[in-house]
Amino acid sequence: MHFMTRASLLVSGIIFSASLLASPLENQREKFLDALDAARSGQHDRVQQVLPQLADYPLLPYIQYAQAIQQLKRITPEQADELLLTFQGTPLYQRFASAYTVSLAEDRRWSDFNHYITKVRNPSAQLECMAARGELQAGNSAKAYSEGLRLWQVGGSQHASCDPLFNRMIENGQITSAAGLERAVLAVESNNIAIARYVERFITDPAAQQQMSLVWQLYNQPESLADNPGLIRPNNPYADRLVAMSIQRLATSDLRRALVTWATLNKNLQLSTEVQAPVINRLGVLYAKRFQPDAEVVLAQVDPTYQYSDVTEWRARLALTQQDWPRVLTLINQLPDNLQSEGRWLYWSLVANLQLGRQPNAEQLNILASERSYYGFKAAELTQRPFSINNRPSNFTPMQKQQISGLPAMQRMYEFYRLGQTREATQEWNFMVSMLSPEQLHAASHVVQSWGWYFQGIRGAIASDQWDDLALRFPAPFKNLFDQASREFEIEPSWALAVTRQESAFLDVARSGAGARGLMQLMPETARETARRANIPLSSLDRLNEPDINVRLGSAYLAQMQRQFGNNRVHATAAYNAGPGRVRQWLSARGHLPLDIWIETIPFDETRGYVLNVLAFGVIYNTMAGQPARVFSDYERAQLAWNNATR
Repeated sequence: MHFMTRASLLVSGIIFSASLLASPLENQREKFLDALDAARSGQHDRVQQVLPQLADYPLLPYIQYAQAIQQLKRITPEQADELLLTFQGTPLYQRFASAYTVSLAEDRRWSDFNHYITKVRNPSAQLECMAARGELQAGNSAKAYSEGLRLWQVGGSQHASCDPLFNRMIENGQITSAAGLERAVLAVESNNIAIARYVERFITDPAAQQQMSLVWQLYNQPESLADNPGLIRPNNPYADRLVAMSIQRLATSDLRRALVTWATLNKNLQLSTEVQAPVINRLGVLYAKRFQPDAEVVLAQVDPTYQYSDVTEWRARLALTQQDWPRVLTLINQLPDNLQSEGRWLYWSLVANLQLGRQPNAEQLNILASERSYYGFKAAELTQRPFSINNRPSNFTPMQKQQISGLPAMQRMYEFYRLGQTREATQEWNFMVSMLSPEQLHAASHVVQSWGWYFQGIRGAIASDQWDDLALRFPAPFKNLFDQASREFEIEPSWALAVTRQESAFLDVARSGAGARGLMQLMPETARETARRANIPLSSLDRLNEPDINVRLGSAYLAQMQRQFGNNRVHATAAYNAGPGRVRQWLSARGHLPLDIWIETIPFDETRGYVLNVLAFGVIYNTMAGQPARVFSDYERAQLAWNNATR
């Protein structure tokens, strides 16, 4: 085997800058891909033929890593140490350390294993089980069993490498009835019923068996707890967990009954806030979003003292749907101070006071109108103030950017990006983040943006806490495409741009878990139908990754939604995210409400946030481009609760 030394890699970082200017890199990229494929398939001779031509190529360690993985069982500790030096300062160090350590355990080389596992930063459960097996081999049974019990007592399955350890523990009677009960409860809580049934064999103590019978009753018949709250007694050590499990299962069939039962149980058991908070916030908000007539009554039973802010916020939204302005103010005042001072509740506090005939609080209005947000822009627009985008451009010199570009991690990242291997480039970025100061990370974000990797530049702005560097956070690539598409389909250019910023952050190869593709994240069927309607050629879905096709189709679909929803961009934007069918349902139920209340009470959190962001992003893009900016059209503005209060 041939491995380059650490010194060779350090030299490669120096040579790269000069070779970039000479630009032999295209040829090296092709050879790298060929060599990497050969290394992964174990074609050693083919790799060796190419290596001399890649001596100064930044991604050479990835070939060496692929070679090493193919020959893992034959690598000596001395060779492993050399490789670790080679991989130092790259994501490959931890990958190789972990893989080699696993290999040592598989070969029962426990002395070497104990040395190399110390180099693994976050050992997997597989490695932890192997380490415990090593302790057994060394005669440290107590330590091995203690660690084994921790690994065994989980709600899911563990890696197969844990089986020899667990089997030894079972043979030696190390799994107690209490341990079995704990794992069984964990498994039931995780809905891993097969594991819970398997673990039952270890529950031999009569009291533990009785407890397990109660677990099964509450799991299979959660309504029995509603019928008989006394099933769980205050002295039951599993009381909190059993109540939480039962109520959440009951909620799937009868949410109202689940909430009312929870309120009764809490009076009897005095459940801890830590247990209550996630359940009440989730189930209470879910019930509020159903807009039932008794929602406020039920939520007041569950949270009479306004402890749970998620629920209180939705109680305020329910009051908005009733346009009960005194109640809106009361509920806002029950929120924690940090939420009361957020733009959302500052805005609604001002609207409520206007509706009650009171002058808006000048200090609150000034604070709100100075925000770069949907609520801040809305307040500014409605009071004829200039928008405050609060832009603070960076002032990095070419030398500072060049220094960042010269970092080996940046060079590797650039090569992966140029090769179209965005996942690997992202892994290099994530690794590099922990090694840079915030200022360096900020500069690196501008560098990757200059490559056209706008998505990562935006992520970098967030990671370096540069919220006011708007050139970084709100790039405007593909300007000609957006301008042409907006003219073709008669929509506002900043609207499509804002939607794209929200959808993909300009990652043209973006693909969602649901299958949406490209810059404007079009679903395949939507793309096909829109292409047919707009007479846009779409020979293959792969073309959705082409910016020109994607922007045309996305803009055409936005225009279609705008026409479908009576020229209302708010409804059209919501439909772009949630689908027109959902929006029609929401309009049928609450379309009579003022537009800003309708937005605030969109039941899908994602869609509500989406609409707020798109409206705000449009203001930012227009303002930065020196174009007239607005949150709402005149038609949309006339439908706001704020405007209704000032007439």
